[in-house]
Amino acid sequence: MKKLMLAAVVLVSVALPALAKNFAVPEKNPVATLAIPDTWKTEEIEFGYSAKSPDNDIFFSAEYATGARVDAMLENNSDWLKENKITSKEKPAESEINIGGLSAKMLTVNGADENGPTVVEFVFIPAGPKRLVMLTLWGSQEERKANEADIKLIESSVKPIN
Repeated sequence: MKKLMLAAVVLVSVALPALAKNFAVPEKNPVATLAIPDTWKTEEIEFGYSAKSPDNDIFFSAEYATGARVDAMLENNSDWLKENKITSKEKPAESEINIGGLSAKMLTVNGADENGPTVVEFVFIPAGPKRLVMLTLWGSQEERKANEADIKLIESSVKPIN
């Protein structure tokens, strides 16, 4: 009986870190779903929602817009970079990626913030005519390494809705 109880405790403790909040992006007529670990602090923002790691070192957001609001969302993120004092002396690196079976374009900004070197990745996922989903991940290489398991959980959770 003790072995059975011990096995149950081990099983529960292993399963707990995998618990996550699920989100559809966009909320109406979603193109994809993704999950954020329950330990992350999430909040609604103007164009979607954002999340911060438990240590507040990693920022993630999922935003979406349609039509003319796409330009407003992109301008909002330009302002966000300035507010967070993120600067870069080089042009963002562009690449085509596949995330969860969805074709996307990624811009990688290697720059600096108040704490030193940092990286911001913007992933643009087309969501139909004049619709765009944008995922943002911000943190230094060291901060990313410290939160690697959670970041991988988020990335691997992205699933298209057919």
